[in-house]
Amino acid sequence: MRRIEAGSYYSYLPEGCKLCRKGAKLVLFVTGLCNNRCFYCPVSHAKFGKDVTYANEREVKSVRDFFEEAEMMEAEGVAITGGEPLLKLERVAKFVDIAKKFDMHIHLYTSLPAGEEKLKKLSGVDEIRFHPPELRNPDAYIEPIKAAKKLGIDAGFEIPAIRFERRIVEIVNELDAFLNVNQLEVSERNWENIVGKGYKVKDYYVENQEVVRAYEEAEKFHYCSARFKDVAQFRRRLIRMAMNHPDFYAITRDGTVICCRIEGDLDLAERVLNEWRVEYVRFDDCIETSPEIDIVIREALKSEGLKLSLVERYPTSNRIVIEVTEI
Repeated sequence: MRRIEAGSYYSYLPEGCKLCRKGAKLVLFVTGLCNNRCFYCPVSHAKFGKDVTYANEREVKSVRDFFEEAEMMEAEGVAITGGEPLLKLERVAKFVDIAKKFDMHIHLYTSLPAGEEKLKKLSGVDEIRFHPPELRNPDAYIEPIKAAKKLGIDAGFEIPAIRFERRIVEIVNELDAFLNVNQLEVSERNWENIVGKGYKVKDYYVENQEVVRAYEEAEKFHYCSARFKDVAQFRRRLIRMAMNHPDFYAITRDGTVICCRIEGDLDLAERVLNEWRVEYVRFDDCIETSPEIDIVIREALKSEGLKLSLVERYPTSNRIVIEVTEI
């Protein structure tokens, strides 16, 4: 086993996981519709059961939204998830075709035991990760794994560490497939279900190392901790996005950005900034400029009744604010 960040380790790391580790995978949430009701499903209330599409945090209403998100993070691959993506097979196929034109690596999550005919419609998918709902009936995925490998798609299981299911290990080893085991994550939506089943929650995850160690019998094994997604995968994606912001933004070690936010009459603010030849970005609700904006310019803006704040935020499309200090 080779150990990596935040308690994760592996004997085999699928290509999709390598790109996730770099922060280079765009997460394409194809739909919130699903034919299962797994007790541990972490999908948010805003997405669960709704036919919506997101590229990372950006809602996708057109292909342009997908392109903008991919460009912002310099995506090298796409992770297609849901809900159940294959309930919207044509939508998945469309995005697979688009991603392949830009030579992106594509991996797909599904709980459906998709056969060869359905998989042929997804020509371009490099890797498929089957998820037996609540780990039931893993034998249903034997033929789909064989079909995927026949088509040149790397295939295996991706499951949460809710319990040990020996049959999954047997199938993985028999078929030379891979096994990704994820630490059970707790969200606002699944917390009550997880606690109700007797799992002990620590922070936002469940410690279940005995189950994880049992799965190490798989020859191609990868364990991904909940913390890994934060301290490695998500942080590195933020840094990639932050680096594509204009130079006036200050970037923290965590990948957040710091700027001076201007609110009020934005047309008036633009006239002042243009007069002083200050670089800025205008949004619908504010203008952002350098956190080190000259004090003379700051006072000129404030004298016009504009509100100035020093803001730390995520470099994502929804611009979630972490901290605000009024100037």
